Amino acid sequence: MIAAAALVVGAGLIIIGGLAWTARLLRIGMLDAVELAEKVATPHPASALDWPELRVRAVVKPDIPGERSAVLLQVEWPAHPNRTSTLLIDLGADADRALGLLDQWCAEKAPVSPARRADDRLDLRRRQALDRVQARLLTEDYRDSDKGRDHPASGRPGAREAP
Repeated sequence: MIAAAALVVGAGLIIIGGLAWTARLLRIGMLDAVELAEKVATPHPASALDWPELRVRAVVKPDIPGERSAVLLQVEWPAHPNRTSTLLIDLGADADRALGLLDQWCAEKAPVSPARRADDRLDLRRRQALDRVQARLLTEDYRDSDKGRDHPASGRPGAREAP
C-alpha cells in the first residue's frame, strides 16, 4: 500500500515537473517569437537594437577603479557579418551580474535578442533562455562595411554622424 502511494506521488511529481518545464519552454518560445515579429517591422535597421539578433564579439570593461557600470560592447548581426556596432552602455547597480552574463554570452557566441525600452533603456536577452541584462544606452557607433559608411545612431546622445 505504501509502495503504491509512493508510486502515485512520484508519478504526480514527474507530471507536475514536466508541465512546469513545458510552460517555461512555451514562455521562452513566445518571447522569441514576439521579439522577432517586432524586429521584422524594421526592414532597414539604423541601430543594433533594431536587429532581430546580435552576437557579442567583445566586452570591454573600464580600468577605472570603482567604475564598473560603463561597458563597451562590440556586437555583430550574425545574418549580416558586415554590420557591426559598438555600444557604450551603463549597467547600473547590477553591473557584476550583468558583466558575468555578457562575458559568458561572448565566450559562447550566444544569440542575443536586443529590445529598446523607454528613456534610452535596453534589454539584452539571451535567446532560448530567460537570462536578461538591462542597461542604459549611452551611445552607439553602427557600421555597415558593405556600404563603406557609418550610420547615424538615430539621435542617440553622443552619437557620431556619418562623414
